[in-house]
Amino acid sequence: MRSIIVRRCFMGTLLALLLASIPCSVGAWEMDLHAHMLWHYEWYAQTSSKGFFGPYNVDNGGGTRVGNFNFWNGGQFDTNISTSAKAGWSYFEVEFEPTFQLNPAMRLNAKYRLASYGEPVSEDYLTQNSPGINTAMSDGQWTLFWATVQTPWGQFVLGKRPWAFGLGVQYDGGDLGSSSATTESMLINVPFGPLDFGLAYYPFRFAGTSSIQLIADELGDPYNLPEYLRASGAVVPGQYYSRADGGGTFSKDVLGFVRYMNGPLHMGILGTYGSYHIGPEALIDDPNDPLVTRLVPQDSEIVHGSVFAKYFNGRFFINGEAAWVYWTDRWHADPNQAVGFPNPRYIEQWRYAMEWGWLMGPAKLTLLQFWSPGPDRRNGTLIDKQPAVFVRHPNYDRTLGNHVLFKPYSWLIARDYGAGLNAYSLSGWGYMRDAFVLAGRLDYAVAANLNVCLSYVRAERTSNGYSWGCIGPNAGLGAFPGTPDGNIDLNLNRYPASPNIPDGSLGWEIMGRIDWALLEQWLFTVNVAYWQPGEWFSYACIDRSVPGWETGTPANFFGTRPTKKIDPVIGGEFLLRFDF
Repeated sequence: MRSIIVRRCFMGTLLALLLASIPCSVGAWEMDLHAHMLWHYEWYAQTSSKGFFGPYNVDNGGGTRVGNFNFWNGGQFDTNISTSAKAGWSYFEVEFEPTFQLNPAMRLNAKYRLASYGEPVSEDYLTQNSPGINTAMSDGQWTLFWATVQTPWGQFVLGKRPWAFGLGVQYDGGDLGSSSATTESMLINVPFGPLDFGLAYYPFRFAGTSSIQLIADELGDPYNLPEYLRASGAVVPGQYYSRADGGGTFSKDVLGFVRYMNGPLHMGILGTYGSYHIGPEALIDDPNDPLVTRLVPQDSEIVHGSVFAKYFNGRFFINGEAAWVYWTDRWHADPNQAVGFPNPRYIEQWRYAMEWGWLMGPAKLTLLQFWSPGPDRRNGTLIDKQPAVFVRHPNYDRTLGNHVLFKPYSWLIARDYGAGLNAYSLSGWGYMRDAFVLAGRLDYAVAANLNVCLSYVRAERTSNGYSWGCIGPNAGLGAFPGTPDGNIDLNLNRYPASPNIPDGSLGWEIMGRIDWALLEQWLFTVNVAYWQPGEWFSYACIDRSVPGWETGTPANFFGTRPTKKIDPVIGGEFLLRFDF
């Protein structure tokens, strides 16, 4: 109780001092607006009928009916699988990014976008989704809004805003059009010569799902808390039933960073710490529908951060970043016990990236090396200490994506297929999990308004900790019990009796792109990519031509055909951008 009182007094004193330092005279304010409209036509195709899940139009499962689940088209469409070897759609997006300058010391920034009506999570308006002059195509969405105040001590920032740091290995909020990371903490940023010191704090953050049901349904529980079964078969999340409950909030939630910027060198370090407790009193135990098991008390601690350096002398640049996540979940069978059942679970994740480049007249060459860990699976068991967040907390991992880092290099492996592991950020864009990546890109400015580029990516798994047959279509039977809906089911340890996947190759991708400024504020872009999937997918993806594929055993290679060849995938986009 004393710590709560002290914390509230500290926050009240800080706010009072900040408000006292703000000039009282407001006067007239100004508005600056940046906006754009983007029209997209996006398409994907497999070059022949040797699909990820075996030959097209074949299903030798025992009672399954998924013979028309042919082309795994990635994760950008309404379903992961289509019947034909082609998939595509067209859509457009409109975004406004206003800045309101209230006075020399205060400004407001925001992002407002038009999207599909009634869809609050990263949905663009699909062509002909709302025909008719008076049919609403969008209800409009304020996705960001924050205030910045210049005080005598530094900048005070409050509200929902992008979260960018380093190269984007873990915090990729720097590009408002394609990034996803945000923060809503209270921040004070104090400059001191070439240094910036930042301290941020959340006075309240609920450890559980969003209270907006549409968002909760789409994004799920960001902390992947255990779920508990009622007698009726209903499942309830292991979180406090009241989102205002002081017991259900983070008890500690702080962030600090230091940045150095001087001449050609830019570097920094960031760290954040949070902890929460879920007690046995959190759930409502309805006598008409009692819980099958009581909630097991849980204590969790999360520590993550990043260190980076960038150097650019006008011709040569080199950038590097290392990012980490440490996460501990402890359960208590008895509130007085230090350790209870189930056993504590630990995550110690590190990601690394290095980027080099040279500018040579109208040409620019960029090279990228990236490493990210995967699951640790031993004797058919995912052990309690994991090197990758997505093994235990895949929803939280989505908040730490790296789409912006890979956007210049990969259209298919990263953006569309999410590394083959459902790695999609909160904005829906794919990123890389469990991969060692080597990539290169060559840009050439043919003219002041015309740029062409060519990129190449080769990727390998860093971990072999996956069951054979870990990826397949929802079939409603056997080890794939999900309702057949044209989507894939990913289960890292689907068959504990299966050996680990011995081949880590994800294949290679080549991408070409043209950016042509037809007029001053009108950009035309063509992007085409070709990907040859690697042998890892032959083990990971079931093969529907295998008899009884939906129930894997050693006799049927756990529903896979390890020697199968998967035909290449091609894809691309035509884009028209209007800036105003």
